[in-house]
Amino acid sequence: MSLNLDGIIAALPTPFNYDGEVDHEKLKSNLNHWNQTDLLGYLILGSTSEFPHLTMDEKLALVETVRGAMAPEKLLLVGTGELSTRQTIEMTRRAHDLGADGAVVVTPFYYKKILEDEHHEAHYRRIADHSPIPVMIYVIPQFTGVYLMPETIASLAEHPNIIGLKESSGDLSALKDLFRELKTNEFNVMIGGPAIFTQGLELGAAGAVFAVASLAPNACVAIEHAHRHNNFERAEELQNRLTKLARVTAASGVGHLKAAMDLVGMYGFLPRSPLPAPTATEIDEIEKAIAESGFFEKSEDGHWAELGNLIVPEFAD
Repeated sequence: MSLNLDGIIAALPTPFNYDGEVDHEKLKSNLNHWNQTDLLGYLILGSTSEFPHLTMDEKLALVETVRGAMAPEKLLLVGTGELSTRQTIEMTRRAHDLGADGAVVVTPFYYKKILEDEHHEAHYRRIADHSPIPVMIYVIPQFTGVYLMPETIASLAEHPNIIGLKESSGDLSALKDLFRELKTNEFNVMIGGPAIFTQGLELGAAGAVFAVASLAPNACVAIEHAHRHNNFERAEELQNRLTKLARVTAASGVGHLKAAMDLVGMYGFLPRSPLPAPTATEIDEIEKAIAESGFFEKSEDGHWAELGNLIVPEFAD
């Protein structure tokens, strides 16, 4: 099994209402906005979706809502990683039944002082053996405290149902080590942090999965487009601006990103406790970052709106 992962996938936040419940109607409204962009697809139930704070029923309901409201030509990746191999297999199967195109499986993290790479490799192989959809490894050591060795990832890349990696460490040297170890061109590396996106593309990455793509999808798409058309100066310039924006909107986990979404006319609202919401001063800083990015303009209703003309005309497809 394989998927076309050449492009930008937005890691979507989960909207909650004033009672702290998942707001499916607001999610549909946000999807209506994202569906009109050139995003390749969506990742739900990842870190940006606050997956550790969701019940199993909430997770499955989110998959159902997104599959029903998303544009049919876009990909749906679902974070199916649970604390045990058995639970992960079950979640992956249920995600498939609800329409997921691929599973993104976070590295097991609770017993990280006990688990070695050999245990992680066995975990991923067993999941891939039983998964009805393609599997991607998800490495985000800043949250999990776990980083897989390049040799382990390269070995897993040989499995026919493990098609890629979401690499969210932001460690360029580790990324270079990984590409030196890979023995197959069929394995898709997706960059998880804007700061090393173009460098990752130069190394051979297929595309990216960004949280900031839910805020500034056109900017993210324009970077990939410029690089693909050898307009490297434009790609670097856009990446530098996006990286500054992403650093501000990622400052408190999901809270800053959600506040930024509120400022650009989408629905963000609050993260689930114990994740913090930004202060009034921090919201001012977020709005300043939005203005300084150059990706948005103030609309008549007082919200910022992302510009849609970020691709240089002479490099358009």
